[in-house]
Amino acid sequence: MNKTLLRIISLFSVSGILLFAGISLAQSLYPSNILNMKGNFSRGAATAMGEPFQGVRTSAGKIEGLYPIRSTGVSTDPIRVAADAFLATLDNIELSRTHFAVDDPEWRDWSNVDVGIFPRRGLSLEEMDNEQKAAAWQLLEVSLSSKGLEQTRAIMRTEQTLLELNGEPIRYGEEKYYITMMGTPTADGPWGWQLDGHHLVINFFVLGDQIVMTPAFWGGEPVVAQAGKYAGNAIMQPEQDLGLALMQALDGDQRQVATITREKTANYPMAAANADNKVQDYEGIAGSDLSST
Repeated sequence: MNKTLLRIISLFSVSGILLFAGISLAQSLYPSNILNMKGNFSRGAATAMGEPFQGVRTSAGKIEGLYPIRSTGVSTDPIRVAADAFLATLDNIELSRTHFAVDDPEWRDWSNVDVGIFPRRGLSLEEMDNEQKAAAWQLLEVSLSSKGLEQTRAIMRTEQTLLELNGEPIRYGEEKYYITMMGTPTADGPWGWQLDGHHLVINFFVLGDQIVMTPAFWGGEPVVAQAGKYAGNAIMQPEQDLGLALMQALDGDQRQVATITREKTANYPMAAANADNKVQDYEGIAGSDLSST
């Protein structure tokens, strides 16, 4: 065999080794158990998205006209201006990932699990340059209350603590939160935006001066950061304290009715991701059964 042919064979052999080594390296970033979880969540989302939207309801059926379209008298112009300013910072590729029709199924394709298990569309804070990031935060600031904005920031800080504890940058990080825009921001037509990431999902719909902010998910772990970049950061403490105070205010019989389960061995979500059509009957104690004192 001549030397030229040997060199060609050697070149292809080395290239093949490098190619397969590259594939192996890329796959090693995702442990098999995480890949399996990723597949399970993808299948769950595909099944849910394949169902026509009906909405969360009880077994008695959907309540029609529960939330009518009506003017609030409060201008949403600052939100529209901030949304336009954010869109103006995006290039064509970023726009294609971020901007959807107002009736796009993307509204429903959210999840409260981490990004490594459930990839998102849109542009993440992690990917944004400084101008885009400032515009994104301005949109959140004019859309949310000061308390809501601070809780949003605190949940993101919790993700940094998770990264420090688990060391999995493909899954965790304080800026792995994605923004998408639905529809064209207008003064009188329907449009909205979505923030989607681990333990934090906000669906923000605007029609004229009326706002609907549902479904939304606020959560996180650990609820208090003991160390790290954001040591002392705490989330959901007022909600926890109020829930405890309510249970302590009930008498024995009321507490028994209000307690769904005495065991806390797993999550008990009422209507998390992929549950747009959940049939959920009322549980617990009715407000009419509570005293005013």
